[in-house]
Amino acid sequence: MSEALRTFLTLDLAPLLAVTFAAGTLALLGAFLVLERRAMIGDAVAHSVLPGLVIAFLVTGTRAPSAMLLGALGAAVVASGAIGTIGRFGRLDPTVAIGIVFTTLFALGVLLVETSGARNVDLDLDCVLSGQLELLFWTPPATAVDLLRPAVLATLPRETLLLGALFAAVPALLALVWRPLEAAVFDPTYARTRGTAPRLLRAGLFILQAAAIVASFEALGSILVIALLTCPAAAARLDARTLLGYVTRSCVYGLFAGVTGYLLATRTAPAVLGSSIDASGTVAVCAGTLLAVRALVVRRS
Repeated sequence: MSEALRTFLTLDLAPLLAVTFAAGTLALLGAFLVLERRAMIGDAVAHSVLPGLVIAFLVTGTRAPSAMLLGALGAAVVASGAIGTIGRFGRLDPTVAIGIVFTTLFALGVLLVETSGARNVDLDLDCVLSGQLELLFWTPPATAVDLLRPAVLATLPRETLLLGALFAAVPALLALVWRPLEAAVFDPTYARTRGTAPRLLRAGLFILQAAAIVASFEALGSILVIALLTCPAAAARLDARTLLGYVTRSCVYGLFAGVTGYLLATRTAPAVLGSSIDASGTVAVCAGTLLAVRALVVRRS
């Protein structure tokens, strides 16, 4: 194995896979948020994860994956319930309720980080905003042939393996309920007449979206999670004709932004600027640029 390949496997393989898996999953699920005009829900959940993580750490005293996942999912459920409650009883526009909830919970998370011992275990604001892709190191095997062994691949960082599992599971789960989900999205009344429960499907979809956000949060940070939930889907929405085409195109755009942004940050930037730049921020910029370019192309056509 050449030294260049070993260096790539050590420094870049795990974060590149992580951002690719996360980008595809978030863009795929974000397509439904954008289609239903609920993209700000994803923003709220992404910001609400922070207090859930800190509280889970304070209660359990550990950053074990199970504790962090439960804390983050609990915060996502609280955020969703608070948005519905404020909107219903406060007679406020849903976007106003979302703004109130996510800013309040995010501020609570910041205060908890500052006043507790959470910052001593990498729960700091830099990690919250831009993640820690650059910290996903991997010790590759001695020979290239060993890269094909499942036992060797199982030693990849926990974040990469979790995001890879989601990337495989989410399309499979959506495929199982595609027809009733399609009906529930476009015509809930018709879906009910066919024996489908639109609310149950939407609840299941929300759980998948929240799980993807929580799983991506630690590695990617809140800025990139929000960008990947919205920008690829918005770009795909400009000229999609069918739901399947729209969702597929959104996923492809997300994958493109993830891979391109990471390589620009870690390969192009050192050659041009002399050093690498923040990978999460670069991927977010690529996602936004992709949306802008697609909007210009569609407008001119």
